[in-house]
Amino acid sequence: MGNITFHPIIPIWLMAIICVILIAIKRKGIAPYIRQIIMVLILFAINLRPMYISSEVKVMRQKLNCYCVIVVDDTLSMMAEDYEGGDDDKVTRMDAAKADIDYITKKMAGAKFCIIDFNNDVNLLTPFTDDPAYVRSVVDAMKPLVDYHATGTNINVCKPLLATMLNDAKMLNDGHVVVFFLSDGENTDKNKLDSFADISEGIEGGAVLGYGTTKGGQMHYYDELHDETVLVEDKRSYPYKPAVSKIDEKNLKQIANDLNIDYIHMEKSEDLDDTIENVMKLLNKQQEESTEYGYADVYFWFVIPLAALLAYEFISVKRRT
Repeated sequence: MGNITFHPIIPIWLMAIICVILIAIKRKGIAPYIRQIIMVLILFAINLRPMYISSEVKVMRQKLNCYCVIVVDDTLSMMAEDYEGGDDDKVTRMDAAKADIDYITKKMAGAKFCIIDFNNDVNLLTPFTDDPAYVRSVVDAMKPLVDYHATGTNINVCKPLLATMLNDAKMLNDGHVVVFFLSDGENTDKNKLDSFADISEGIEGGAVLGYGTTKGGQMHYYDELHDETVLVEDKRSYPYKPAVSKIDEKNLKQIANDLNIDYIHMEKSEDLDDTIENVMKLLNKQQEESTEYGYADVYFWFVIPLAALLAYEFISVKRRT
């Protein structure tokens, strides 16, 4: 039974009431009443919508001729709690960035996504894939390095890998290339931001997404080693004070200008709608049937005996008349 799950069409409590009422309307004769009970029980089972795990679930997927490279700032400053679109002051930039990536992948379902993150180093989290579940799982697992491992932010570190993935997409030559670059723009290792203009050829859309405020925000992170939530402190002078990270829109706008894409200061995921709409105008949409791992419906197995019983009842009524 561990492989069986239920997704009721009508709430179970409501369906139970309906079934009790149907059974309470008792028919004359033992055999007709037994058939009535069986039909009600089958109806209840159908409503439960039982499913089982299968590796051969057939689904129709949208296919887009698009390679979408998503670059995510995964440094400790992205834990700053100053995301302006939050309902309170505890929404981190990283929480917002993850939500925005999910928004992009849903709005552009069918594109091939590549996820790159950078902190002390740069990492290719996913090569180009159109598997949304894979992308979501990777993004959900992202978290910045803890304070004692972080060595400062250098946005330049992501440039070589970004250039490689853009070149790979262009060499495939069967789709449009777009880039979404998510960051607060803060360079804390004192290195000057390099120009990204020399890798911009072939980019046809996307945006640089900026997170944070000029006022800045404090940062907390969960230290798994000591099982505690830690406030990041500025240790350049004693006594230590809470560290504050501020958005650097100058850097973000420079990257956007170099890559010839929009700059958006993010306050809500819907801020992306115009940019995504412009990208979608470039693309061709196709429907493709694919087989994947998931839950398969089995409720139709119960429809056959229900239909047979209903047919028998219909024939019986006709004969009596």
